[in-house]
Amino acid sequence: MGDPAAQRALMRGFVARQQEYVARLDADERAVLAGIASEVAVLLGAEKFRTAGRLRTDVGAPSHADASDELDDDELVEEPPLHALGWPWQRPVEAPTDPAVRRLLPDASDDPEQAAEFRRLTDADLRARKIAGLRTWWHALRTPGGRQGDAVAITAAEAPAVAAAMTDVRIVLADRLGIRTDEDGERVYAELHAASGHDAGGGRDGGGVDGGDGGEAAAVRRAFIGVYAMLSELQETLVTAMLVRVRSRDATHGGPGPGPEGRGGSAG
Repeated sequence: MGDPAAQRALMRGFVARQQEYVARLDADERAVLAGIASEVAVLLGAEKFRTAGRLRTDVGAPSHADASDELDDDELVEEPPLHALGWPWQRPVEAPTDPAVRRLLPDASDDPEQAAEFRRLTDADLRARKIAGLRTWWHALRTPGGRQGDAVAITAAEAPAVAAAMTDVRIVLADRLGIRTDEDGERVYAELHAASGHDAGGGRDGGGVDGGDGGEAAAVRRAFIGVYAMLSELQETLVTAMLVRVRSRDATHGGPGPGPEGRGGSAG
């Protein structure tokens, strides 16, 4: 049967399929990734995502439509815009106190007055855009298709927002794992590799950021490192597939398009 870890690595990445990008993820992987996407949205001020809803109305994605049809119409509640939740642009907006959210919504300037003014004008829209991208990613994870029910599909139009949502989730996970520098990232990946090679957990580098606790705390940390690594791989393969599609389209139409999601190629 081969190495299961190697097989999962081969199945995990996104590949282009017609007008979509598709990755194969098992039920546990989808549940973990969807749960974390929802939690990051909550950090940004959203309600926890609860139903998959009929998010896609312009895409030929039967698997998503079929999953949505299992829900009653009264379950499909549109989330109100953040402006309606008490963040009108006229009011000053406090900078986030959670360091992870601060990394998602950083100050735009070293000057406190300019940073506060920029935050007042843009905070609600930026949060809304990030939450929308996270919801799109969450919805794709909750409505898989394919013969085995493990195909997570992202449309070409959705791909840029989903790639950005993956970045936001990785930022939060990086903060929780104490990743601040490239060296921190290398140490975390070394931790993951050591854990995969020694399931008993011997000789882990305790100089990380979890305080050196063993047992459950160490297991939770390793699980989150695994999620961080998996999400990094998914994002890399999605962005790579997007770039390949753009270059292919440019070669076909004889000129550069406006971007990974651009529509300029078919005009001429």
